[in-house]
Amino acid sequence: MGKVRAMSAHPTDENWIGRRIASLRRERGWTLAVVGQRVGLSTTQLSRIESGGRQSSVGTLIELARVFEMSLSELVAQEPAQTFHLVRAGDHAPYDSANGAMTPLSGHYPGISAVLLTIQPSSDAPTAHHSGEEWLYILHGSVEVSIGNERVHLESGDALHFPSAHAHSVRGLGDGPTRALLVSTASNLQEASTHLPPANPDASRS
Repeated sequence: MGKVRAMSAHPTDENWIGRRIASLRRERGWTLAVVGQRVGLSTTQLSRIESGGRQSSVGTLIELARVFEMSLSELVAQEPAQTFHLVRAGDHAPYDSANGAMTPLSGHYPGISAVLLTIQPSSDAPTAHHSGEEWLYILHGSVEVSIGNERVHLESGDALHFPSAHAHSVRGLGDGPTRALLVSTASNLQEASTHLPPANPDASRS
């Protein structure tokens, strides 16, 4: 749901997320082809994300976090887990995306990923599909959500819950940005792990 690059957490290093993905993959001894197949990307697409030549979608980041058996917040923030996760209004750390900004709100726990989305009006609506479920609540504005061959128009106060394995996209409508809450559930990590070879910390091939 929108392509993402770091905006405020590491302002001098826009590709640190891509390098973190590459580092996590190599630590486990997984090839680009193996991880790309699991998240629905070609070897070239994943390589470009790692090198900074391509911005990742929110859906791809969620799926990569699941493949690496960590939360989305842990993947993008590199902060230690604590007893609870608190995000104050003044501590929001948004990441620039093709449709606006994505602000992670959930912590380093595997159950859900919650983000605040600011979606700009655009005809460009990147399609995503990944395991789990998504719940979208419109705080202000309006969007069109495509799920498979169906389109749903959402206004302020509307909520939509759907299986995210279906191809889906969100497009901002109107003249101004739309603010929305997106909550994504975790997939079955044990099931996800069966599609990947055992981790090999000594491997560094790509």
